Amino acid sequence: MSNQVQLHAETRLQHGKGASGRLRKQGKVPAILYGYQVEPQAVTVDALALFASLRTEAGANVLIRLEVEGDTHLTVARDLTRHPVRGDALHVDFIAVDKDSQISVEVPIHFIDEEETVDDQGVVNVILYTVTLLAKPLEVPNYLELSLAGLEIGDVRRVEDLREQLPAGAEFDIDPQRTVVTINAPVSEAELEALEESAGIEEDEPELVGDEGVSPDDEVPSADDGA
Repeated sequence: MSNQVQLHAETRLQHGKGASGRLRKQGKVPAILYGYQVEPQAVTVDALALFASLRTEAGANVLIRLEVEGDTHLTVARDLTRHPVRGDALHVDFIAVDKDSQISVEVPIHFIDEEETVDDQGVVNVILYTVTLLAKPLEVPNYLELSLAGLEIGDVRRVEDLREQLPAGAEFDIDPQRTVVTINAPVSEAELEALEESAGIEEDEPELVGDEGVSPDDEVPSADDGA
């Protein structure tokens, strides 16, 4: 089930792009707290502490006990925005939740026993890596396991095949008939070439970039920080 971590936040009085940029230079991440029984408010959290909070086994579904001005709120982190080049956290929403009410979460699927598929040269083709559930915050599983043991070419596993692992009262927030994984027949070189030809894919040599092009040594311009 989802881990719980403690995280301290401070009320944020200044707003706007300039103020947010100054906070980030101080190692802080601008954030918004809103949701169950809480008035929306602007806050900041320590960037390293936020990073550590999201590195538990529960990942993005970790329950964060966010302490603000002496009050503690049970929250989940959502809409985490990162810098497109550096990967720094630019902004995050903390949504306060009711421990007794269901929330929608994406739970990873862990595929096991892949080495125990039937030895018929079948190729494992994963369609879904996560599944969306409706579950109470304290009962959200860190992951669901799907065994591939005994599968052979033509076999399919669907979301429905994960049902036995759902916590009591939880339900899928996705069509249970959605395909999760299939076992496909291997594609020969001739078949692959025919598919590429039908799709109009050609292995042309890349054109050289002229003087007005971008040199491989040119630096990638960094994107401006968001507000």
